[in-house]
Amino acid sequence: MSSAKVINVVSGKGGTGKTLLTAVLADILGNEGYSVLVVDLDVFVRGLTSLLYFHRKETIQLTQEDKMSVAEYFIDKGDVEVSGKSKFSNERYRSFDVIPSVTRVDEVLNFKDIMPDDKQEAREIISSMLKRLDKGYDFIIFDSRAGYDELISATHFLSDITLCIEEEDDISKITSDNLVKQLEQDANVPIFRLTNKARGIRSENDLASRGIDYLGKVPFDMDVMESFGTAYFWDDISRTLYKSALARAWNNLSSKLQLNKPVTENRINLIGSERLEERLQFISLKDRVVFVYSLMITIIGLSYGIFGAKGLSVFWNEFGTSQSLALVIGISGVFSSMYLLLKRKR
Repeated sequence: MSSAKVINVVSGKGGTGKTLLTAVLADILGNEGYSVLVVDLDVFVRGLTSLLYFHRKETIQLTQEDKMSVAEYFIDKGDVEVSGKSKFSNERYRSFDVIPSVTRVDEVLNFKDIMPDDKQEAREIISSMLKRLDKGYDFIIFDSRAGYDELISATHFLSDITLCIEEEDDISKITSDNLVKQLEQDANVPIFRLTNKARGIRSENDLASRGIDYLGKVPFDMDVMESFGTAYFWDDISRTLYKSALARAWNNLSSKLQLNKPVTENRINLIGSERLEERLQFISLKDRVVFVYSLMITIIGLSYGIFGAKGLSVFWNEFGTSQSLALVIGISGVFSSMYLLLKRKR
């Protein structure tokens, strides 16, 4: 088996943002110089494979003709004699490699053909898959499907770390609780939980109260939502709260397990306070900056315009013009701030 650290990314239910988080984490690690492979095991949703599809400008055929996709390997039960293909199609996506879930992005599959018959067969297939990865990676990340089945059990059993992605709502937490309890019965592999698309404010007290298995929160970030699926998405992601928080969560994990593979957090905060910025997470970074500086202009302008140095009546001749201008600036700040708040509500 490869000497790589194998990370299994799972979730109790769909819609938690697991696949995008996996891709961003892989890119963070890849940009640090670590060699990373992501295996798209979610062969029906195939979210990561779809990212590769768009990255290649909608190329239908995603794998090399003489190499296998994940689905092909599962259908053949790991027997390469059936297909005559002995290697996986490791495709480059940005700073990391991907094994696509399917050969063609529009491929139609039969669930019964894909799923192993039981947990033991699933373990044998995943184990043989790991042995066939002929390049020395630092990290192999499984992007697994949501929920629990024989395949999820096998990937957990054969991984070094399982990372469970959840949201803040009660349903997501319940499904995560159920998944974690089930996985704990399968293998004594460290399981860590990470809250994605968080709407609350991160605090160290919150981290401490959740226990050693909790890595923190990755906030909902409007810039991620607005640019997802566009040509400039990956340029925008580097400036987001999302990526910064994910890098911090990884460093938390690296420290807990003594992996000694940290990543840098090099985001420039244009507002000056990340806590304040997290409170404005539902508007874009551009709007956050405009809002904060409009608010500052409002406070400074109204304070100077109304109170002045010694009062408007005494120094009107000397300071009247500048103070009037300050009042105009202050009032403009109020209206611009109100506009952004109303825009957020829409």
